[in-house]
Amino acid sequence: MQHRFVAVVFAFLLAVSSASRAQDLSPAERKLAKAVESHLGEEMAALEKVVNIDSGTFNTEGVREVGRFFEKELHAIGFQTRWIPMPEAMHRAGHLVAERVSPNPSGKRLLLIGHMDTVFEGQGHRFQNEGGVVHGAGVMDMKGGDLVILFALKALASTDDLKDATVRVFLTGDEENPGLPTSESRRDIVEAARQSDIALSFEPAFDPATILLGRRGLSTWSLDVSATGGHSAFVLRPRSGAGAIYETSRILDRFRAAFSSGNVTVNPGLFLGGTDVSYDTAKSAGTSAGKYNVVSRSATVKGDLRALDAPEREAAKTRMREIVAANLPKASAKLEFDDVVPPFPVTDGNRSVMKIVDAAGRALGEPALTERDPVMGGFGDVNFVCAFLSAADGLGVRGNGLHAPDESIDLTSIGPATTRAAIVIARLLHPPK
Repeated sequence: MQHRFVAVVFAFLLAVSSASRAQDLSPAERKLAKAVESHLGEEMAALEKVVNIDSGTFNTEGVREVGRFFEKELHAIGFQTRWIPMPEAMHRAGHLVAERVSPNPSGKRLLLIGHMDTVFEGQGHRFQNEGGVVHGAGVMDMKGGDLVILFALKALASTDDLKDATVRVFLTGDEENPGLPTSESRRDIVEAARQSDIALSFEPAFDPATILLGRRGLSTWSLDVSATGGHSAFVLRPRSGAGAIYETSRILDRFRAAFSSGNVTVNPGLFLGGTDVSYDTAKSAGTSAGKYNVVSRSATVKGDLRALDAPEREAAKTRMREIVAANLPKASAKLEFDDVVPPFPVTDGNRSVMKIVDAAGRALGEPALTERDPVMGGFGDVNFVCAFLSAADGLGVRGNGLHAPDESIDLTSIGPATTRAAIVIARLLHPPK
C-alpha cells in the first residue's frame, strides 16, 4: 500500500516539477533539472525511510542511523565522509561531514548545512499519509531539507557538475538542542566555514517567496535576588523592605517595558521565589518554599535574550544591568549572562547570495524572493558560521506544524526546492560567463 502511495505521489510530483516549468535555464541547466526530476520517486521513498528512523536529539543511536543513510548515499557520489563524535558527557550523537575538495576549485567553496535530529521521537511520530497529507517527525524540519541537499548533489554528480568543485555537507546531530558548551559542539562546523566561501542552509522554507538572510542569536540569563525576610505585616515598610518577589517583579516589569518592541526579546522562562529557593541546572527545574505571612527572602529567574547582532545584544545587556541595579529597599540582585548562539545578522554578502537564489528560482517559474523578517523565528546552525562567510537559510521544503507533533510537508515543494538547489549550486561552482 505504501509503495502504491509513493508511485501516486511520484506521478503527482512530475506533474508539478520545476523542469516542466523552467523558463530561462541554459541547456546544461535544463539537463540538470531533468536529472532532479528523474529521481523524484527515489527522493520520496528516501523521505519515508529517514522519517521512520526515530532520531530525536537524545536518541543518539537513531541520529547515528540517519547519519549512516546519508553517509552511504554521499559516499556513493564521490564524497569523503567522516563522523564527528561528541564527548560522552554531552549526550549527543555527533555530526556527519561529507566533502569533495578540489585543489583548484573553479568556483566558490560551498558549505551545505542540515541537521539529522528532530524535536519529537517515538513510534507515534512516524511517516503517515492522512488523506494525501504526509506527517512525521522531521518530515519538514529538516529531513526534507536534508534530502534536498542529497538529491541536488546526486543530480549534479550525474551531470558532472561537481568536477573541480569544493563542496562540504555538514549535517549536525543536535540542532534542536545543541550540546553545551557550543564552543565544543559547533567547533567543527566553524572550521568547515573557515574553509568555505558561502553557506546554504536548508531549514524549512516558510513560503516560496521568502528567504532567511539573518537569525537572532541566543544568550541565556540568570537573575538571583536576595532580600530581608520577616513578618508580612511589615512588607514595603522600613523594617522589612520590599522582599525578593516584589524586587524580582519590579525587574521583570521593567524588562517588559524596555523590550516590548524592536528586534530584541527578553523572556523569563522560569521564576522561583519564597523563603527558600533551589534550582537544578541539569534538570532545568527547581523548588521554592514560603508562607503567605512571611516576606520572601530569595528569588531566581532563568530566561533568554535574543538579538540580531552583537552591538544590539550588548546594548540590551547594559540596559538590563541598569534595571537590575536600581534595587528596592533592603533587596539586592545579581544578573549573569551566557552567550550560547551568536547572532546571524543580515549583510550585503548575504543579499548577494539571495540574488543568485532568486535568479535561479525565477528561471524555474518561482516568484521573486523577499527577505523574511529575521525576528520571526529562532536560531539555526547557520548562526555559528555566518561570521566567516556569506550565507542564506530557509532553502528547504515547505509544510505546517513546525516543532509540533503533527508536523507535515507540502509535497509540491520537494521537486522545486531540489531543482533550485541544484541550479544555485551549479551557478556558484561554475559561474555563467
